[in-house]
Amino acid sequence: MRVNNTSVFVGGDTTSTGHSEQSNTSSIAVRASDKTSNGKSIDGSALQAKLDPVATKKEEAKKKAMKIVGDAFANERKMDDELCARRERIKALQEEKGYASGKIKRIEDKRVALRDDYAIEEDSQEEKDLKLLEKEVRSRFPGSGVQLSKDEMDAIQKIKKNGLTEYQQRSLEMLGHEAPYVDMVYEADKEIKLENQIVRETKLERLKSHTMEDAQKQAEEVLEAASEEAIGMLVDEAKEHIDEEAEERKEKAEAEKEKQEEIEARIDAAKEKKKENEELTEDILEKVQEVSIGASDVSAVQQEIKDMMSKMKLIEEDIKGAAVDQNI
Repeated sequence: MRVNNTSVFVGGDTTSTGHSEQSNTSSIAVRASDKTSNGKSIDGSALQAKLDPVATKKEEAKKKAMKIVGDAFANERKMDDELCARRERIKALQEEKGYASGKIKRIEDKRVALRDDYAIEEDSQEEKDLKLLEKEVRSRFPGSGVQLSKDEMDAIQKIKKNGLTEYQQRSLEMLGHEAPYVDMVYEADKEIKLENQIVRETKLERLKSHTMEDAQKQAEEVLEAASEEAIGMLVDEAKEHIDEEAEERKEKAEAEKEKQEEIEARIDAAKEKKKENEELTEDILEKVQEVSIGASDVSAVQQEIKDMMSKMKLIEEDIKGAAVDQNI
């Protein structure tokens, strides 16, 4: 893998102009067309990852970090929505309780008006007996917590045996109408207490959990890890690039060495031919001397001299060629 225009800073921030430009170009190319020339579909993300793995790794880490924070924020929003719903429920229950309490108060006001209509004194025995009978009725209301003693139950039985006055009967009848409203108040109070407890526990749990802070920290760790991994990838690419260049230099040196050896071999061969040329020259001189001494068979000697000169011409060309190769 070749690395172009890449700077690596170990222990600090890492920037890569070449990668950035390549990433932008690749993104445009992938967006422009998601099909090859023969109509087959290609995987744009896979292509992008192959073209610029460092940028792809950082982008994946960014998406993961955003998801962590987004999920935490969504959970916080969900919790806020739940708390808001519970507060609205508490408000509705309080309104319901207020309605029921108002009904109970109006019934009690009517009972007081009834007592005034019958001109019953509050400290009269008839009123005291009514209060005891009222206590018995209220003991049957849900959540009243009213309990009767044995003496009170005996006294109630005695009052009933002697018979209730008209005032007492009407007052107790009106009291009976309070039962459904008392039940509404009781149920509302119970549910309000439960909702308030859940709200308090949720707030305490939120204070302990630090959801957003933890998510932010986790997201930072993801980005930091991705940055370190990206630096490692860049360092690996740089090492690979250096190794490739070293291999290229080695191969080039070996090629130069082979070429130099070939030239030297050709030079040695040319020297050998030069030596042969010198020997041929000596032979020619000897033949010339022979011709000078005796003119017999001159034509044969001339032909032999021509052959020698042709051979010398070839040797001369080889020597020139070797000289040219050495100068290259």
